[in-house]
Amino acid sequence: MRTISLALLSAGAVALLAACDSDTQATGPAVQPQTTVNSSAKVYRQLDRLANPLVSEVTVVKARHHLYNIGQPQNDVATFTGDVSTFVTGTAGRDAAYASAIAGALLPDMLLIYPKRDGQPVFWLSWVFGGYGGRTLSDDVVDIGLGAIFGTLLGNTNNVTPGLTTDNVPSNDKAFGTTFPYLAAAN
Repeated sequence: MRTISLALLSAGAVALLAACDSDTQATGPAVQPQTTVNSSAKVYRQLDRLANPLVSEVTVVKARHHLYNIGQPQNDVATFTGDVSTFVTGTAGRDAAYASAIAGALLPDMLLIYPKRDGQPVFWLSWVFGGYGGRTLSDDVVDIGLGAIFGTLLGNTNNVTPGLTTDNVPSNDKAFGTTFPYLAAAN
């Protein structure tokens, strides 16, 4: 019995490690990356992008992370709506209509700001509710994102998973600065 248990455990570990392989070819619409930008004799190459936390790290299939990182926001809806929707329906267990709403809120992956709105409420994803949008340094964007996917943040109370709506990190470990760039000093 012990040998069978060890064999099953070993097989499970191999399957888990194989699932983490990032060498799988990405499928889906082609994304033409803008890999370099020439600015005053300096050449920049896009390696990564992140506006909305959890989009690439959680909802995009791992094998497609590189495609996502070198892609452009104008292609996000066509290229990654399926990934986001599949995560929300499959992993989070939410219905297809809610998955579509989440994909619509997270894609394209850009930090949206509407300066002519009244500004209430103000937090990441607040533009969904008619707010100003943007985010502050103190916004707990991970909890907001998890609350939208697994909780009731966007108003859907069906099939919520309260235990997955927070990363349990209540605040920054150091106070933010009072002058630009406002970030806390490194540890």
